[in-house]
Amino acid sequence: MSLISRGIGCDIVQTLMAGEFKDIVPPDRRSIRKVSVSNSRPHRRSKVHASESSADGEKKSSRFGVWTIAIGSVVVLALAFSYIFSGAKVEVTPKQRTVIVDGEFESYKNAGFGELAYEIMTVERELSKAVTATGEEDVLEKASGKLLVYNDHSSANQRLITNTRFETPEGLVYRINKSVVVPGQKKEDGKTVPGSVEVTVYADEPGEKYNIGLTDFTIPGFKGGPRFETFYARSKSSMTGGFEGVKKIVDEEDEAKARIALQADLREQLKSDARAQKPENFYLFDSATFVEFEAGQTKSSGSNAEVVEKGTLYGVIFEREEFAKFLAENTVGALEKGDTVELLTPENLTLNVPGNPFPWSEESFSFELSGNAYLIWTYSEDGLKEDLAGKSKSAIETVLSGYPSITSTNVVVRPFWKRSFPEEEDKIKLERIITAP
Repeated sequence: MSLISRGIGCDIVQTLMAGEFKDIVPPDRRSIRKVSVSNSRPHRRSKVHASESSADGEKKSSRFGVWTIAIGSVVVLALAFSYIFSGAKVEVTPKQRTVIVDGEFESYKNAGFGELAYEIMTVERELSKAVTATGEEDVLEKASGKLLVYNDHSSANQRLITNTRFETPEGLVYRINKSVVVPGQKKEDGKTVPGSVEVTVYADEPGEKYNIGLTDFTIPGFKGGPRFETFYARSKSSMTGGFEGVKKIVDEEDEAKARIALQADLREQLKSDARAQKPENFYLFDSATFVEFEAGQTKSSGSNAEVVEKGTLYGVIFEREEFAKFLAENTVGALEKGDTVELLTPENLTLNVPGNPFPWSEESFSFELSGNAYLIWTYSEDGLKEDLAGKSKSAIETVLSGYPSITSTNVVVRPFWKRSFPEEEDKIKLERIITAP
């Protein structure tokens, strides 16, 4: 070791010994107890406050975003709800009135202006009943069936007398057993069509050769004149029942009892059939139904005989709208131009038919009618919806000025804040308000 080194070392030792080294401490050996408190602590706190402030801002921004999304969703849902469930309900109170009906009336097959028209519906049925046979006998029976007779000659009606002949192309002759009237030509959809009537015909002779299928017929009595070509007939049913030979017979009293029972059953079944088959837009009163019976040919059935009875119901039917209008005009008075009415309670009316009429073979039908009729004026529902679609609610009075049969309305539009009817007609619902039964 050199002298210089020794000198320096001695100086250091002296310095330490003199206490001058008290502030010189190796960095890695400092004690925390000897380190003075630094003024940097407040600086750290300010950083914490800045961080907290930033977090609060982010939270507020996040909350604002959530609320914005929520409000937007509500608006979208409200708009969707208003579109899906939007619509309008209109309670419509039409003009209506109870009228007392009590009088005699006349109706016509070919009604003119201001007259009531009627039509005839026909229902047929056949029933049989087994009766103990009392023996056998030779019988001669004639075939029979239904024809439709046509008048394509003129608009004038044509009466055919009893025993008028109808002939097939093969020369077989059948006859009617009562007089009938064939209606004249009429207009349908701008075209002239022949009038027609249904008749029952019977073979000129007994025997099975007259049992034939559907065919055309001429009227020999018109041969040589213009009507021979314009009057004709066509089968509505096959010709059946022709027979010549041995059949079982029954006691007359037993047969009569069997036919009375069959007729009672036939009458009820025919009325039930008529009610089921009646066109929907027509009225049929039970008292305006008439049943004709025809004794069918007795059939053999083992040791018994089958008594056969045929029934034909003729029902007078009235078109609903025309019948209601006729009642209104004969009670309330003349209707306004374009007015139409509906009869709400036809069951409250009683129809009686005086005498013993045959309306199916005549041109008019007289009847008595009594009771209370509840009439309601009608309107075009489709037309009203079309006129309301897209209009402001306040425009309904203007729209209703074109519907004099409506006395008042009550409108509910959904959603409640809308002030106009939906553009789509199917979203407008109409409800008719009846103020009395």
